[in-house]
Amino acid sequence: MSLFNDGPINQDQDLAAYENGILTLAAQEQIDLAGKIKLAQQDIGRQLLTLLLKQETRSPFTNWIDPQDMLRRQIGMGDVVVTDPMQQWHAMRTLSMVYRDAYNNQLNDRYEKKWQEYQALEQGAKDLLYTIGVGLVGYPLAAPAAPALTFQPGTGPGGMFWAQVTWLNQLKQESAAGPVATISITPGTELVVVAPLAPQFATGWNVYAGTLPTATALQNAAPNALGSEWTMAAGGLAAGNAPGTGQVPDYYVMDTHVLPRG
Repeated sequence: MSLFNDGPINQDQDLAAYENGILTLAAQEQIDLAGKIKLAQQDIGRQLLTLLLKQETRSPFTNWIDPQDMLRRQIGMGDVVVTDPMQQWHAMRTLSMVYRDAYNNQLNDRYEKKWQEYQALEQGAKDLLYTIGVGLVGYPLAAPAAPALTFQPGTGPGGMFWAQVTWLNQLKQESAAGPVATISITPGTELVVVAPLAPQFATGWNVYAGTLPTATALQNAAPNALGSEWTMAAGGLAAGNAPGTGQVPDYYVMDTHVLPRG
């Protein structure tokens, strides 16, 4: 699962899964869908931060108050995991905002009913999230930026390559994958991947590479050390697992208390 600050919780196509005609509507009514997605996430973030600030969170592993409580105003939403209920809340919030604008543009009763429908669905999704709990991680790893790609002399096959990286922390938890970078190299060279600057809790990193941007696979058998480079083996890319979805919550903050995962 990605973290709240990794980027948009939903994209245009995610909203279209809930409302088939939303892309057409946004175009017809000149509604900035990307802007609504951003505003909805900001609104949700403010509400969730308020919830976190008023809770006494406790670690599931010890009996002492989580030290991040004292740092919550500095951490903000940096350790919050995007769970399914949060994704649904964000989608309903965004769709409600879109139909509100469409109604205000046209004063169309159909748009008003859609606005009211998504307002109700938004409240239901929010209530569900507050009941299940807001997922947090103890050692958050933000999705990395795109890596730097280069090459060096060798015996590689050459061609177009795409690569992205993830971070690992001391618990071997893995971040969501960052953006894909691409490079074209000539035969007789080997791909070299350089990770971006590591965040606070990173202890290593993984590289995922492929010959298609949508089909990258894990290339290193053990985590790469921070500050090191990864170089493609002489035989070319290895077959490996695709990137995961990121960290899962270590514990959950509910509207009145905290529960450990599981």
